[in-house]
Amino acid sequence: MKNFTKKMVVVAVIMGMLPLVKSQNLTQKYGSDSIECVTQLSLYREVYKQKNYEEAYPYWKWVKENCPMSSKYIFADGPKILDYKIKHAKDSVEKEQFIDELIGLYELRIKCYPADEGLSLGNIGYYTWAYKNKNQVYKNVYDVLGQAIDLTGTATSAKILNTYFIVAEFYMAKEKLPTEVLIDAYDKITEVLNVQIDSSELKCEAVMHTIYQLREDLDSGRISEEDYNATYEDRAADSTKVYKDLEQYTKTMSNLDLRFSKYASCEVLQEIYGKKFATNKDERTLRQIIKFMSKQNCTDNDLFVSAAEELYKLQPTASVAYYMGSINMKKKDYSTSLRYFNEALGMYEKESDKINTYIMIIECQKNLGQYSAGRETAYKILKMNPTDGRAYLMIGDLYAASAGVCSGIDLPRAVYWAAADKYNKAKAVDPSRAEEAQKRINSISGRFPTVTEVFQHGYQKGQTYRVECWINETTTIR
Repeated sequence: MKNFTKKMVVVAVIMGMLPLVKSQNLTQKYGSDSIECVTQLSLYREVYKQKNYEEAYPYWKWVKENCPMSSKYIFADGPKILDYKIKHAKDSVEKEQFIDELIGLYELRIKCYPADEGLSLGNIGYYTWAYKNKNQVYKNVYDVLGQAIDLTGTATSAKILNTYFIVAEFYMAKEKLPTEVLIDAYDKITEVLNVQIDSSELKCEAVMHTIYQLREDLDSGRISEEDYNATYEDRAADSTKVYKDLEQYTKTMSNLDLRFSKYASCEVLQEIYGKKFATNKDERTLRQIIKFMSKQNCTDNDLFVSAAEELYKLQPTASVAYYMGSINMKKKDYSTSLRYFNEALGMYEKESDKINTYIMIIECQKNLGQYSAGRETAYKILKMNPTDGRAYLMIGDLYAASAGVCSGIDLPRAVYWAAADKYNKAKAVDPSRAEEAQKRINSISGRFPTVTEVFQHGYQKGQTYRVECWINETTTIR
């Protein structure tokens, strides 16, 4: 086990002078007395399942001390049993003993199951921070949690990642260390969280597509309503699970971003990374500049622009190409922006990233007068997610922007009716966009053709009207 000795020294320091646990038999699965081991194991499991942790404790403790290799349930159930004992300890001395036993349980788990080292170190750090004197343990907890994340990687739990940042924050303040300490911790944590969030989003997208397909099968008559309802329940349950995971990771990320923002203002990042950029333009430094400055909305900063340009030369990934598109968009160089966004689109895997890129592409197409192409792009969004109201909002924007182009029709301002139809459609499919859509409707309603104009062209309120030009859609006369 790599670096085991070094890590266990750190663990020992964290645990302090814990009472030594009797030497366990790790060579025989059921210890020296297999019959007694099986008996005690059965007794503890039976009462544990009844959530009778008080009665389970002595049986569980005997198994842990005499035959810990007999079942992994010992390590899965132990924290619940000891948590109960900690909460119901008769005094502070007894409480401290159970806390030590809880932390010691994870040390034993490392010995019994070396593959669980990262998970165990994470919990040793977590419970030490939760129960021990923070002023005495923060340095070692910081080291152990960092090692745990290195070992566990993308499988690291949200609670460990969150605790690591809190400890890093405490460490920096206590030792009066530079902000880089917290930035490094944040970088390590978000590397893991980004992978977890991306993976969860891909799973969510896959589940939602099965639900969209199910609805299409029902609407087309390929399946009965009874079959639809039976299948929908299973798929809805799947979506609930994956969305719960995604929600946990995104909530952790949001909390971290909020706390991180207090320390890493645009000015602080400029000061730290401006010096690094001047002397070292390696890929890691460039990625950190882009990552942190985009998080803090410092994308107008010259350092961010320079870092994005340099990183694009080294490694033109999807996100870097996207940033290059955004940078050129702010310069109103829409043709160049469009090229970068299309490049990013070809590299993104997640539909959410593709949809966000399509939104930017439509904006470029609108500013370039490519209205029909913009609408085609919007329908690509709806093919991925029929309930994304942004697509209809942007089609409405394209229609509204066409009043000058469509001056050849008998009621040029009828394009605003068509735009209002799309804004109303956005409200219908995506309630989260209702307020945004209504604001657009309010802003264009004053531009509708007047009653006089409608009458002069032989129409009346309530009739259908075909908006020609490039739009070619039927609307209702207001």
